This record gives sequence, C-alpha cells and structure tokens, in this order.
Amino acid sequence: MSGAVLLLVGAVVVAGVAPMFRAPVRSDSPESMSFWEAAGRGLVTVTVVNETYDRNGETVTRPVGIEVHSSAEVPVEVSEDALLMSPHPLEPPPDPLHTTQDAILTVRTIPAGGSVLYSYGEEVIQGFLSEPAWWCSEEFQFVQAEIPFRIGGETLPFALRDVVAKEHYKDGDNNTQVDAWTYLRTHPTVVVGKEPLWTRLDGNAGQTIDVTIDATNIAVFTFEDGITNDVNVTHGAIEDVVPAGWSVKEGSYSTPPDEIVENGDHSHTLRWFVDLPAALESDSNDPLDPTPYETVTRSYTLVSPALDAGVIELPRARSDIDSDGSADAASAPPVVEVPSTRAPIADAGGPYSGREGGTVHLDASGSSDPEGDPLQFRWDFTGDGTFDTDWSSSPAVDAGYADDFSGSAVVEVSDGSHVASAWAPVTIANVDPEIRQIDAVAQASFRVEMAGEKWHDLNFTLSSDSGVVAHMDLVRSPGGPRTHAATTGIVTFALTEHPAATLIYTPQDDPVNGRPSGDNPAWVVLILPDGQERRMSHNFNTQHPATWTWSADDLVAMFLRTGVTFRAGLHDAGSDDLLATWDFGDGTSAIQAFYNDGVGPDPAQSQGGKAPFDMEAVLVHGYATEGPFVVTLTLHDDDGGLATATVSVDSG
Repeated sequence: MSGAVLLLVGAVVVAGVAPMFRAPVRSDSPESMSFWEAAGRGLVTVTVVNETYDRNGETVTRPVGIEVHSSAEVPVEVSEDALLMSPHPLEPPPDPLHTTQDAILTVRTIPAGGSVLYSYGEEVIQGFLSEPAWWCSEEFQFVQAEIPFRIGGETLPFALRDVVAKEHYKDGDNNTQVDAWTYLRTHPTVVVGKEPLWTRLDGNAGQTIDVTIDATNIAVFTFEDGITNDVNVTHGAIEDVVPAGWSVKEGSYSTPPDEIVENGDHSHTLRWFVDLPAALESDSNDPLDPTPYETVTRSYTLVSPALDAGVIELPRARSDIDSDGSADAASAPPVVEVPSTRAPIADAGGPYSGREGGTVHLDASGSSDPEGDPLQFRWDFTGDGTFDTDWSSSPAVDAGYADDFSGSAVVEVSDGSHVASAWAPVTIANVDPEIRQIDAVAQASFRVEMAGEKWHDLNFTLSSDSGVVAHMDLVRSPGGPRTHAATTGIVTFALTEHPAATLIYTPQDDPVNGRPSGDNPAWVVLILPDGQERRMSHNFNTQHPATWTWSADDLVAMFLRTGVTFRAGLHDAGSDDLLATWDFGDGTSAIQAFYNDGVGPDPAQSQGGKAPFDMEAVLVHGYATEGPFVVTLTLHDDDGGLATATVSVDSG
C-alpha cells in the first residue's frame, strides 16, 4: 500500500431472497441484530475515513479507516467476515463506473447507536493502528475519505476466511495481506450476494419479493512468470433455494435456471451455470485503473405462503465453482419481517357505473383496521397496476374515465405497516358523438363598380339571417368603372342563412349631373378564393331610383359549381376517435378521420386521452348541376356510437 493507492476491490453484487423456508428465528424485539439486516433496514452506514497516526516516527494521514456507524437500538453483529463491494467515484480513473472501493470487514459487534473504527489490516499487524482490522481484496485500487460503501450481502469466500485469519507480518512480501492477494492470483474466487437484505411482508399468502443474485469472480489474472494458474471460472454453478411452501412467479426469471431440483423437504434448488472470467491485473508500476471485474446477475420474483408473525431467515445464495456440490461462497441470509399487527381490511365499495367523459365517485370508507390504526388510501382506476392517486387519508376520490370501460377499480389501504387491497367492478358506458352544428358556407370577396352620371352614390350590403356580413359605399367619379370601385376582404357566410346582396341607389340628394333619364349601370363582382370572378349587374337612373337585391338563390347558384364549403362541429363526450362520412347528395361522398391523439387510432378502453373531444370538419365540394341537394353527415365514434345531420343547398 502506498500513498492513495489502497486495495479494496470491487464488483457490484446485488442480493435477494432465497433458500429453505424456516420458522421465525426471533421475535420482533431482538437482543441484537445482524449487520445485514441492519443494513437492509437502513440502520448502518459504512464510510472510508482518514486516520492520522505515527508510522516509524513519521506522522501520516491516510484514508485507511472504515467507520461503521449504527443507529439501531440494539447491538449489530458482524458475525462473519463481510465483503463490501461498492462502485464509488475514485481518482485517478476519470470514469467512476470503472472503479470500486471494497473491503473485508472482520467479525465485530457494533454497539447500539454507536460506531466502530476498522483500520487497514497491514498497519494493524505491524502495530501502527489498533484492531479491528479490515483487509483489501483488490491489490490496486484508488480510495478516498468520506466515500460510503454499498452493502450488498456478500460474505467472504470460505477459503479466504482461513487466509485472513492467519495474521502475521514478516516483511512487506510476507504478511497476511500479501497472502490474500496471492490467493486471488492463484485461485478462482467467486463471491455471491443477494438482495433485498430485509423485507417487510404482512402475513397474507401471495406477497412477493423481487430477488436479485449477483456473482463476481474477484480472482486476478496476472502475467507474472511464476504464476500459471487458470483463475477463470467455466460452467460454475450459482445456486439459490426456494423454501418449501414458497413459489416463483411465472415468467419472472431474468434467465431461467439450467436446473431446478426438488429437495426432500419440498424446497427447490435453482441452479444456473455461468462463466466468470477473472479480472486482468493492473500494472503494478503504474496502476492507473482499478481491477475490471465482471458480474453475472440472475433475478426472479418469490411468492410467499401465509406467514406467522416474527422474523424469518431465508436461504443464502451460494457459488459452487467446480460444481462438485460443495459451496465455495455464500451470500448473507436475507430476512423477512412479519409484524405481529394484523393487516387492514380493504373495501373498495361499488359496483360503480358512469358515462365516458364523466367522473365516478369511488369510495373505500368501508375499509377498517383491526387495531384502529389510521389508514391511507390510493386508487388504481382501471386495475392496470398503475396507481392514479397518491396516498391520501381520504378514502374517496372522483375518478375520471375518458373512454368507455368495463373492468375493476383497485384500492390499496395501508395502516403504516401493512397494505391490503380490494377491487370493485366499474362499468363506463359509451356516449354517442354529437354533430353540434352543420352548415354550407361560401367564401369570396365582393367588388362594386359603377358607371354613368358623376357624383351619384351606391350603398352595397351583404346580409344574412345573422345580420350584416359586409357593407360598402361607392360614389361615382370621373373615370372608368374598374378604377373607381370598392372592395371587401374575403368574407364567409352561410348559404343556409338566406344570404342576399343589396344595392341602394338614392340620386335625389346627389349633385345634379347629366340627363334625368341617363343610365347608371352598376356591377357586383364576386371574387372567389382561387381568383375566379362572377359578375352580376343592374341599371339605375334618376327617374327610377331603386333598391336592387340578389337573393340567396342567385348567390348559391354561383357557388354550387365553383365549390361550397361544408362545415360541421363535432363533439364526443369521451376521448373516442371520430369518423365523419359526407354524402353530398349527388352520388359522391368523402370520409374524414379525426384521431384523439392526432396520430392514429387509439386502442379500446383507452383512458387518459383528450376528453371531451371537439373538432371542426371542413370540406369543399363542387356540383355539376344546380340541385337541389341534401347533404348528409354521418358521424361514428370508435365504440359504435352514431349521429347524423343534414343540410340542404339549392340554387332555386
């Protein structure tokens, strides 16, 4: 060990749940607690710290201490050598994912609410630091103070326990720490971990635990001439045990076991065969990289039987390097806590019914707790496994359903220690879509031109049942009619609202000019959006002032051939996709699809879309004849709902 190069080793091992089912090993009020259970409960932390001490007359400060702190109310027992494998950012490697900070903690008791300082073993056996000792499992590694360790449930392989137990120091090449590194260069060495280290379940059957097992070969392949051992693991066995009465959730294996063996006690051994290459040793003269370990992970979901109150110790995962039936290393034993209090009784109420686009009042106030504990509730409106509300003290909620639905609403009820669930049937009916408005409109601008006597004026008005659409005043002045005209912008008006274009000629109040019987021709020019023009004209004179009107029939006839714009307001109370089918009454038709998400069809009973769903359907259609025509719009939603509406167009 020199400078900041310390030897702690790393690979990330994750623990899980496993072997043979056993009765509770202790009550809820233990006299002590295992290091692993305390870690699973979040009651212990393990952190690298600097130690300042005298080393052969020189005062040095180095990150050679490991402080284990406990907040448990009982002593915490490190009852077997624990291997900590923890991926933390260390220097000098720039990529923190390529390094680890690891250590072997020797057996010790951590007092309730107290701490124990472990010191680097090589300094301990030389007399520079005090026990307890920790040892490195990786020769070249970069460590720093204030870095916490990850506690994953790996224990020291059995053969290495004998090595570190023989404490001695002759010189820098002959001591316990060197013995450990020599062993790693000459023997395949697999560690195995299991998580979660601690789980709390209620006593009901069918509770699940997601088990993860990680295996890593921490042996090191070296190019030293004197070492020729093959330290890779080929077809080694990683094993776990499903206790009697427990089962594995179907389809939950990340990788199915190569073998499943039923044991005499009705437990089952799960066995995977894996290859675990050793790591390549860093350059001892220039150790720029930590040892690059490779980890194999296997996982599955364990399903519990009915359990009595207490703490149950589950089986350890283990490694069998040469598959000879004898374990070489084992994980810590995970524990399951079953509190003595009973679970609440969940009642989801119901059955419930409603209509899409509306809300349904879900009420779980019938739930109770045997001990009278206050309850928290959360709801999954559709039973899809995703909860739609956060935990709340209110048992009731107004659930929105954007689409029709036939299924179940699920409520979870918690008393702080246990969670119970219940479901209730929910039926949400489809609502027919609506055509809230339909009309046929024209779009054009209007120009008024006038010839004849000077100084006479015209008033133009475009009106409909809705009122005035456009209005213009024009006074005749010298020059051609086209150069003295008035024009509107593009206007839109409904052909079904009896549009009319009216010219008013009032010569009596105009300056006298010309002959009383002289012609005063006027033109109303319709300018369509594509630039086409349609002209209507009338002659006025001072002897016969008049008001002239072009009726709806006149205007509709002009637009029928050039294109009538049909518009409809579509509405769905829910989030359904809509399909609009237009029958134009002349033997032709058109279809428009309106998707709620704007992209494509949604699946059946799809909640969470836009509700209500409102769209405007717009189509332009031209006719070959003058009609009359009855246009029928049929609107379907994607759940079988239907609506129809008609509009008539007729040139008269």
